[in-house]
Amino acid sequence: MEYLYKVLDFLKNKKHIEAIIVAVITVIIIGALAGSNAKSDSSGGTSSSGDAVVKNRPFILDDSDSNSASGSSSSKADSKSSTSYKKEEEGSDIHSLLTEYYKEYAAGDTDALEKVASPVSDMEKSYIKFMSKLLDSYEIKEIYTKDGVTDGSKLVSVYVQMHFKGIKSAAPGLDFFYVETDDSGALHINNLYSSFNQTNKENAMDPAVVSAIASFEEQKDVVDLQTEVQKEYNEISLSDKDFDKFMSKTYPSKVKSWQTQYRKNAKAAAAKKAAEEKKAAAEKAKSDSTKSSDSTDTSSSTSSKTIYKTTTKTNLRKKASINSDIIKTLAKGTKVTKISTKGKWLKVSYKGKTGYIRKMYLKKVSSSSSSSDKSSSSSSSDKSKSTSASSGPTEGKKLVLKDTVNVRKKPSTSAKRINLAYKGDKILVIKNRSDGWTKIQYQHKKGYVKTEFLK
Repeated sequence: MEYLYKVLDFLKNKKHIEAIIVAVITVIIIGALAGSNAKSDSSGGTSSSGDAVVKNRPFILDDSDSNSASGSSSSKADSKSSTSYKKEEEGSDIHSLLTEYYKEYAAGDTDALEKVASPVSDMEKSYIKFMSKLLDSYEIKEIYTKDGVTDGSKLVSVYVQMHFKGIKSAAPGLDFFYVETDDSGALHINNLYSSFNQTNKENAMDPAVVSAIASFEEQKDVVDLQTEVQKEYNEISLSDKDFDKFMSKTYPSKVKSWQTQYRKNAKAAAAKKAAEEKKAAAEKAKSDSTKSSDSTDTSSSTSSKTIYKTTTKTNLRKKASINSDIIKTLAKGTKVTKISTKGKWLKVSYKGKTGYIRKMYLKKVSSSSSSSDKSSSSSSSDKSKSTSASSGPTEGKKLVLKDTVNVRKKPSTSAKRINLAYKGDKILVIKNRSDGWTKIQYQHKKGYVKTEFLK
């Protein structure tokens, strides 16, 4: 808020500048409201009806502010900007550039505006669209230039009239622009040095250019033009009460309302974006977990396996800790497949579930390929196949899933996954198969799920 208090003192004293033209009031309000306190609410009312207002023109508060901005580059900036005003004729490159700028600004077309002026922040774009609802048009009266900091750059003053909707008198204004020449020789407005950015400081500025602008604003011919525009503004304010009321009360109030709504919308947009990012991260984590499970299923069916059996009734746990959650309690003699070792624990798989069992409760049975496992345990496998259909879920019945399961196109762990059915969802059992799979319907799609997950 220190910036606002300097501005308020400045407006009361009016020692350093005579003409303050339409959107300096706007810029003050925007900068003040960013502080979000009661004192900022008085900024609009501080500017009396006798003050003209500027849309883009930055202003200098005192000599110390001007000197502090200049740094070591001040001598170069002063020498470049001390030349006399050059009046730009209608049809000149700079006149054409600014005519296009004002046309797109009044229309609120920020995409077209960015072709002649950049950068334009999201906040300034919102403000331009807001202003376009109040404005009919801009009318350029005169354009004056001086050399800028670099070759091909110009410090530009534009004497312009703003035609507000429903207001008979046009508001005289004095705008500032910093125009540069690009590599192709075309002119472009460097919008870093608009009063909007200088007040809100959304983008960094070159101290050498800031110093040149400060020097430019203090030169006699510039101040004389400011005084001329100020005089015209004062005369209109005295003769047109509707104009005076709009500029001193209605317009600042509308700017405050826009700024409040912009901050509200920006906050809501940020919250929505954060929620979407959180949701996307959760879905990715779930997808990665499923892919990992599929990989485990595939590798366990094709690679070499080490089979263990439990030597007593024991628990299959979620983590390698006796305090971890129990996935399932296994009876003595239950066979499991080793995945890896972790200290005093073995990571094992059992009927599609992965968990940990303490080594002391396991005994190694064999180490063989998956095909020999099937051969050596053919009797138990055949028995399982002969009873799986009868022990599976009832055909034609709807079940509530107790686990999240993969729904596959064919009855195989290597088949394409066509869906992911979550714990608590309902499925329709179509047919039990003797190979350990069940055909189901989920969300109007038919597929296969391992029978063991449906018991």
